[in-house]
Amino acid sequence: MPLLKTLLSYVPLLGGLAFAVQFSDAQEDGNFTDEMLEALLFGEDENDIPTSTPSIWSKNLNLSFGGGHSNNPLQGPHVQTEAGFASANVDMFLLRMGKNSSVFYLYLFAEGSHYEGIPELELTGIALAQAEYSTTSPITGFGRGIRLRHTYYDMVFDMSENLDSPYSFTVQSNKSEARPFVSFPLGEKLTGILEMAAARDIYAISSEDYGEKEFRSIVKWKGNNEAAVNFSTYSRWRDYDERSQRDSSGFQLASGTLDTRTVGATVSGSKKLGESKDWEVSLSLFANETGDNAGGYYDYRTLGSRMMLEYETENWTFSASASGSESKYDVRPVLDSNWMPTGKVFSRQSWETELSIERKISEDWRLYAKWNEGADQSNDPSYEYEATAISAGVKWSH
Repeated sequence: MPLLKTLLSYVPLLGGLAFAVQFSDAQEDGNFTDEMLEALLFGEDENDIPTSTPSIWSKNLNLSFGGGHSNNPLQGPHVQTEAGFASANVDMFLLRMGKNSSVFYLYLFAEGSHYEGIPELELTGIALAQAEYSTTSPITGFGRGIRLRHTYYDMVFDMSENLDSPYSFTVQSNKSEARPFVSFPLGEKLTGILEMAAARDIYAISSEDYGEKEFRSIVKWKGNNEAAVNFSTYSRWRDYDERSQRDSSGFQLASGTLDTRTVGATVSGSKKLGESKDWEVSLSLFANETGDNAGGYYDYRTLGSRMMLEYETENWTFSASASGSESKYDVRPVLDSNWMPTGKVFSRQSWETELSIERKISEDWRLYAKWNEGADQSNDPSYEYEATAISAGVKWSH
């Protein structure tokens, strides 16, 4: 997927590191996942959590400035407009290790981009605020907590699965979420987590507003040899305020609003390699299935995967990633130029590759360069596009 689409799932920075999660990991739910933010905040190893004297705050601030060029920032399938862009982001992390094994953290992130000569992208951005409080018994290992999150989007998104259009739109929305959870030991190296969530997403276009409920179960395994494996399953129910139901051909029904349910599973693993552990490889696989409460027009299944390889030395960091997914609909027809069914059932494949390099030039400053290419392919040509973006800039961390 192209650069702008993946910004939902790639939170760019914390601690001066590029956050290369996916949208493929995020693709399963189209939102920031908890695994993404956990990797951002604490790294892949729970031992990376800052150790702090009780009641003392640990603080981290990061800034990034850069620019680049994209050959298709609007993700157009037919007409492609090239543009240069400038971007900046800031994030802040506050953590407090309290008494009785309690932890509180606050994470704030904001990013803005300006694309030259494209009115729809004169200023786009995303802002996120997340707070979490948790406590764990040092005797039993049982924990509990709650996570609160608010995300604001003003960006270009591929809305084909949601708005039945082959085009991308500039979307403004506010999403608020509350997620209580419990954790418990399953063995020496295994941890189980159960989460429930309630969310509300409000769009500038009120017809797209919805409420959401989710239940998620997670099992985490951490080995002694720099290896970790996570497995999660979830069920999500989304109830739209106004969006109409559709029959199997895509025609709106006279009454009834759309509800969908998605069930899915994700397995991911990572391992550090080499004598000095300067290599790291990670792999994730996911599958989900969505069904609606009407004629099945929104029923589809998705399979996807992502792989990332990173090499880090004292002054250099190199990373490469590749991801892909395929969505197959059950009944949604492919239409010709006259809006008549062709006899085909809609399907689509997405892929993305990315290469990045960073150079440390001082204790607080880094230079970076990145290349990103993505594409969607489909049996409906109106849903196909390709996009390539290159960017470079500077990062500061304190």
